[in-house]
Amino acid sequence: MNKLSEELFKNCSNYIMERGRSLEKYLFIDYFIEPCKSDIINELKKFQNLDGGFGNGLESDFCLPYSSAMATSIGLRYLSKYDKQEESAGMIKNAIEYLEDAYVNKRKGWFAVPGEVNNFPHAPWWNYDEESGMTIIDKHWGNPTAELIGYLYKYREYVTGLNVYDLLEYAMNYLNRKRVFESQHEIYCYIDLYNTLPEELAVKFKNTLDIAIGQLVNKNVEEWEDYVPKPLDFITDPNETFNIDNESINTNLDYYIWKIGTDGMIIPNWSWGSYEEQWKSAKVEWTALITFKTLCILDKFNRIER
Repeated sequence: MNKLSEELFKNCSNYIMERGRSLEKYLFIDYFIEPCKSDIINELKKFQNLDGGFGNGLESDFCLPYSSAMATSIGLRYLSKYDKQEESAGMIKNAIEYLEDAYVNKRKGWFAVPGEVNNFPHAPWWNYDEESGMTIIDKHWGNPTAELIGYLYKYREYVTGLNVYDLLEYAMNYLNRKRVFESQHEIYCYIDLYNTLPEELAVKFKNTLDIAIGQLVNKNVEEWEDYVPKPLDFITDPNETFNIDNESINTNLDYYIWKIGTDGMIIPNWSWGSYEEQWKSAKVEWTALITFKTLCILDKFNRIER
């Protein structure tokens, strides 16, 4: 079995610790070295606004300081992993309050970002179209709404103005009615929802999720240098592979090891094409985060020499 060498692992860790944001540094330390949950929570506090939502560039492809549903989904994604820590409870409660305030009744969910995103450096896919009242991301309802509904369910004791069960039923029906799946990012959000729910609820859309992933996953190694959804993009736990075959998973693991050996890290395979100075900083942030996530998945599949 091909494994990432200790030397390459060290190269990756050095990049994360020297070039990454403090948040990614502490995430790396907590996962690979020693627990530092309080440090992670303190870093997340820097991205949370007074209205309870998250912003301030937490999502590196837009520099919007104001709160957004998209950035709040990322904030809660992190906090949900450390919700046993006493100091995270207030942050989660405040984020839920923001989501209730930002909820769009006609949409039965949220738009990813507000129009003010246009006033700050951002990737072109985050551009807010005044005529349609949304970004291109919002053409797919579940991104980030499906993930956010999962957090509303998980922390429903903090929810005061929304019917969590109605929203959850709507989200499951929305997915189960679809026959053609076009957005891997929407499905990533449904995977987060799936992982948040108890089994008796998650099973209600598991078959559709398997079908969606089967349609979207790209198993052609020759195309993986492009921005395509690879097998491991859908997998966070070796025990839940969504019917992706073992050969494709192992090929993807080998590819990551080869990629790190070639570039010394995992570099984002996209660019903004504008705001070049800001993109340089964002690219470094993304490289540290993607490299960290890749090391985590390699570790979960026992593909690191340690």
